[in-house]
Order: sequence, then C-alpha cells, then structure tokens
Amino acid sequence: MTHELKRDGVWRKSARSGVQSNCVEVRFDGVGVWVRNSNDPDPGGPVIGVSAERWLGVLDGVRAGDLALERLAVPVRVDGGLVVRFDGDRVVVEAGVAVRYTTAEWEAFLGGVREDGEFGLGWLLGEPSAA
Repeated sequence: MTHELKRDGVWRKSARSGVQSNCVEVRFDGVGVWVRNSNDPDPGGPVIGVSAERWLGVLDGVRAGDLALERLAVPVRVDGGLVVRFDGDRVVVEAGVAVRYTTAEWEAFLGGVREDGEFGLGWLLGEPSAA
C-alpha cells in the first residue's frame, strides 16, 4: 500500500470474538484495508495494509476454504504479496510485516467471513455493533 495509515478510524472485529479483546481487527479507509491484532493496537504495533481489491481476494480465499487452519501448514499466497501460514502455534499473516493470531482468533475471523458475511467493504464502513 502506498498511502499512509491513519489509526484514528473505526477498527472492526467479528461478532464471534465476543468480549475477547485479541482478534483479527480490520478497517477500511475508503482506499485500502488495514489489518492488525486488536491485542496490539499501539501506534508501533504491526499493521498490514492491502488494496481493497487484494482484500476482496483474501475474503474469496476464506470462502473457498483456502485459508482454513488445516490448509496453512504450507504457506498460502493470496492475491499477490500476502502470505498466510501456520507456524505450529499461531497463524501468521505477512506482507512486509507479520501479524500473528491464535487459532481461536483466526477461527472467529473465518467464521465471521463465511457464515456471518462480515469483513466485506460495506460491512467495514458500517457502524460497529455493540457486541
């Protein structure tokens, strides 16, 4: 991504995360999609930026089952430069920097995409629920 991340926007996470604070957290700023672990929201924490088009490719990979935990023993390259893998302990999403998730965090993200229609661009621009 070539534009600058502004961290003051609304970050969204799956309703499946419940009260758990560490989750796949995503925001769309109208140009690009930013991904982080909500457990590490500090300004210096790792954040991955991808184009909206590339993010839609990630969601397609989730829906196709390509990013299911059992498929990540071998790194999966998604729509260009984004790589997702399981290191035996955590799911690692890499694109210049690495963001790590527990298996529970990753499964909440996958379920939110596949079963609840979360994380699409329209959903990201909507108001977060109270969950």
